[in-house]
Amino acid sequence: MKPILLASLLALAACASTPKDSYGVGANGTPRVEATALMANPALYDGKPVLFTGTIDTVCPKAGCWVRFGSGETALMVTFKDRAFTLPLDCNGRKANVEGVFTLRPDGKRTFVATGVQLL
Repeated sequence: MKPILLASLLALAACASTPKDSYGVGANGTPRVEATALMANPALYDGKPVLFTGTIDTVCPKAGCWVRFGSGETALMVTFKDRAFTLPLDCNGRKANVEGVFTLRPDGKRTFVATGVQLL
């Protein structure tokens, strides 16, 4: 009986310590970059894994399958690697830590494939 109780308590503690607003895979030593630096010098980060913090401007209204940071020419579209997770539809305006790979497309648009997102 005691081993079952102990195992149950450990499992419950593990669930309680996991942030509720984390999606995908968390940070794994990925270099942190300021969002302003990422947008100001996109060629420097092209094809590289980075972790940045920004404010979500728009979330996919149907499924939460993408988010956008900023607007206009400096907007950064973020999709989720292998469609492994989605974000809540009501996360517009929330700050988030985003980890993944940044890409500067030939047409100048910036994209980001996230492996993990933590809403703050």
